Formats: sequence, C-alpha cells, structure tokens
Amino acid sequence: MDLHVIERINRIWARIYPPLARFISDIYGRREGDCLELGPFSGGIAREVLSLLPGLRGVVAIESPELRQALCQEIEDTSLARRVIIDPSPLLPLTFIDHSYDLVVCRGAFFFLSPPLLKEIYRVLRTGGVAIVGGGYGPATPLELINEIAEESRQLNLQLGKQWLSEADLNHMLAEASLSEKAEIIREGGLWVILRSPEGKKEEQPSLVDAFALREREVISLVGAGGKTTLMFALARELLGKGHTVITTTTTRIAEPDPEDTPCLVIEADEGKAMTLLKDGLVGHGHCTFAPQRFVGRKIGGTAPAFIERLASMQTADYIIVEADGARRLPLKAPAEHEPVISSATTLLIPIVGIDALGKPLNEETAFRPELIAKLTKTRLGDPVTTAMMALLIVHPQGLGKGTPAGARIIPFINKVETIERLKGAREIGNEVLRKGAPQIKRVALGRLFFHRPMVEIIERRSGSEEAL
Repeated sequence: MDLHVIERINRIWARIYPPLARFISDIYGRREGDCLELGPFSGGIAREVLSLLPGLRGVVAIESPELRQALCQEIEDTSLARRVIIDPSPLLPLTFIDHSYDLVVCRGAFFFLSPPLLKEIYRVLRTGGVAIVGGGYGPATPLELINEIAEESRQLNLQLGKQWLSEADLNHMLAEASLSEKAEIIREGGLWVILRSPEGKKEEQPSLVDAFALREREVISLVGAGGKTTLMFALARELLGKGHTVITTTTTRIAEPDPEDTPCLVIEADEGKAMTLLKDGLVGHGHCTFAPQRFVGRKIGGTAPAFIERLASMQTADYIIVEADGARRLPLKAPAEHEPVISSATTLLIPIVGIDALGKPLNEETAFRPELIAKLTKTRLGDPVTTAMMALLIVHPQGLGKGTPAGARIIPFINKVETIERLKGAREIGNEVLRKGAPQIKRVALGRLFFHRPMVEIIERRSGSEEAL
C-alpha cells in the first residue's frame, strides 16, 4: 500500500474517529481493559477510544516503520503516552500471545480481511472480549462530516485497491473461519462484524502477589532493568487492594511519581519527621512513597538502607518495596562495583530483565553498562543478546543477584512477555535460570507489566525439573 495515500486517508478521517470511537466504546461496554488496534490505518481510533475510557490501555500494531514513527511523534508528551504501546506486527500471523486483549479494533479491514485473519483476531481475544472489524463511518458519525470527505475518501480507497465485500462475502468468510455463531453483523454506517468471546469460565491468572509468593512483613528489593519502577507501583497497588499498608522507596533515584502511582508522597530528610509523616500517610492512604530528597530533573531518592531497616524493625508498614538500582529505562543492566544498594532487611530480591532486548545488539541502546554484561557473559559488545546471555546475567555471582542478603529469597521477573516469540525466549531463560541458579531461586515469573493483568506464567522448580504454571 502507498504510505502517502494511507497518511492522507488518516488525516481526512481524523474528524471521523471521535464518533467512531463512541460507536466502538458503546459496543465494548466497559471502562477499562487492554485494547489492540490493527492494520495500516491504526492509531486514530485507539487515541479516541483511550480518551473516552481512561481505564483502557492500548497496543497499536503497525507494520510500517514510517507510520509507527509518525504515531509516536503524535502522542509523545501527551497524557496518552503512558497508556499506548506502538508495536510492529504482521496481520498474518499476529505476533501476540493467546487471549491477550479485551477489545480488538480493525477499521478499514476490507482491504485485507480473510478467514485466517478473523481466526487470528479471535485467538488473541480474552474470555469475554469483543472484536470490532470492518469498514465505514459508523452509525454515530454526523452526515455533514461524512459528506465533507466521502468523495475524496472513495478516490483514495480506489488508489489503494480496496476490495469491496458484500454481506454475503463476509458471511462466507465467517463460516470458513468457523466463527459464524460468535459473530454479529452491523449494516448501519458501513459493514461491521462484532466477534465476542463467550464469558464462560475465565482462566485463572496469578496476580503479582501470587507470583512472588509474598509472606507477611516483606521487604522487597528490585534490581536489574526493564520495569523496576512499574513493578514497584503495580505490586503496591495489588497489596493496597488487598488491605495491606505499603511503603515504596528507592536507595538510588526514580522519577517523581504521579498521583496515579502513589496517593501519598513524603519528601523529608529528617528521619524522625519522615517517620511521623509516613505513619500519618499510611493511616490516611495505605500507601506512601518516601524519599529523603529531590534532585534536578524531577528525580527523588537516596533512602539510606539503615532507614529501611528501621522502618522494617518498627513494622511501620506491612510491606516495604525498594528500587535498589537504576538502569536509565533500558531492558538490561549489570551492576557496577558500588551497586546494587540493597538493605540487609531484604527478605525477597526480584531481579528484572526486559525480554524486548532479545536478539538485539548488546550496546548502549539495549543495556546500561553493556561492557559489564559482555565481561560477565564472556561475549562482545555488538553481539546479539541471547537467552543464555540473559540467564547468565541473572545467575552470575556478580550479576543481578549480587549482594543478596543471606536468607533472602530470589524470584527473577522477565518483563514484556507480550508476543509468542518473546514467550518462547522467556521460557528458555526461566528454565536455564532454574537449572543453573542459586538454591534460593525456586521460581521465575514471566509477565507484561503494561497490561491490566500483568502475569503471564510462572516457571517453578519441582523435584529437579521445571514446570510452567
């Protein structure tokens, strides 16, 4: 397809996307979840649906690098940036793991719709999920808006070689895909097929609390790269939702959290005053983030390990979660000589890696201190990152488990497991870690922290073997 024509279509349809988004939101009927928009015309509807539904998170799958870059620039520095992932994926097969999305949207689908694509869309729907696939202006779009762009849109569609499907064609495709009984066709405002995955019995997914087998009064230290801050606040939200009190903090530096991450932020250098403020904050909010100081660039941090030990000994909160090293938002890191800064009160260490580094060159774009990773893993800068390299980074005595207090459990977390290929790689890493890791590593958690249901799988050591749960 001609990218210039696609860009022109997306521009003239910009005013159509808001009413289309209302049409889609009404069919979806929920306020939150995980959404996927597919195809070369993706992005516009996702932006509008996310604006309507603040509890929704979205993945936009665009294969063209040029279109991906344009969309990234459009949402950069907007309130949607934290709620959207822009990822390449071919339409056949889709790269995403089974049962990933509550809502799938594919507008302009009649350029490329086929029975195999319908099957793929249904495969990635979660139980109870909805897919809205088709073409047209939708029943909610005012006629005056349609009239303004109808002729130009028709001409551009002809330039792209659009296939014109009848309702009979669509029914034939649904039958060939064995989806007729799960489909509803809407003729108003174009031709749309609504696919629904039956509610049925939902497959149980472990929570983060389950995955890390949390005990009472834990001090949890997070090290590594690829999602430490995100995991810290996601775990805090889960614990708070279960009625526990939580302090989140860092012995290094993190970006000052937004209110959606923490309901209470305490910045106080005087430890006595800090203790009072934390106790009051926990009574009022249940979750407080603490740091003794602010730094330039909206950074906070510098909590002393001794103060964490004091908080733990006084049982100030049910759980204390500590980000114990920095990684500059990269998928991988190796600790320097002075890292990580782990409190001796730590009962659980969670080393984190981002599986999105797999297959990419080991360099400063994929890793923090890549030269140290090369040294630990006996590889060279520029070599492709492999599963063996990532597993060794986790289990090496000078790797991500470095400085673990005696008696503390270690449960590695592999993040960004969002595609079939990444799941395969994450399983290889997890099994290798269980084969070669220290005895206190009895399980490895695989997840995708961007999603509302962040856990994918737990790989656990059982009687000398590894088994996925």
